[in-house]
Amino acid sequence: MSGSLGTTALPPWPALLFSYLEPLSLLIGAYAAISDPTEFSASQLPSSFTVSASTLSPPPLHPATTLLAYTLGSLFLVIAGYALTCTVLTRDPHVTKYYLIFAACGDIGHLLANYYGMGASVFWAWGEWNEIMWGNIAVTVVLFVNRIATLGGIYGRPAWRGAVGREEGVRKWK
Repeated sequence: MSGSLGTTALPPWPALLFSYLEPLSLLIGAYAAISDPTEFSASQLPSSFTVSASTLSPPPLHPATTLLAYTLGSLFLVIAGYALTCTVLTRDPHVTKYYLIFAACGDIGHLLANYYGMGASVFWAWGEWNEIMWGNIAVTVVLFVNRIATLGGIYGRPAWRGAVGREEGVRKWK
């Protein structure tokens, strides 16, 4: 089960993406949400929706919105931990496979939440997106596509499909 990026059930590209880049992006998101919940919350939509023409800063947040930003930041930390646990620390390739399946389901839910939360006109207005919206939508689509491609063996044969070098005693996925 040794891949080129340490002990992992994943081929090299998915190992880099899901074991290192995704957890790093989640840590950055956690920092953004926890360090400045006002800016983090305001940047979920284009500035034309959150800042009026007469002001240069977002309006004050309702305390519940601040609480939700802090909660989301802590959830980012938990998800980063799950990603590392299920892609790097586990010795069972099936854990990695099921993590990718559940994360792909979460990607769909995340995209739907953004779509319904911001409305179709904002969701499809790529030219107005800010960096947070690109992370919320475009990066999620890239992760979803790569999860499905990995599960389908596009990047190479994952360990749960009996790849060469997997540990003895781990049953093959059929």
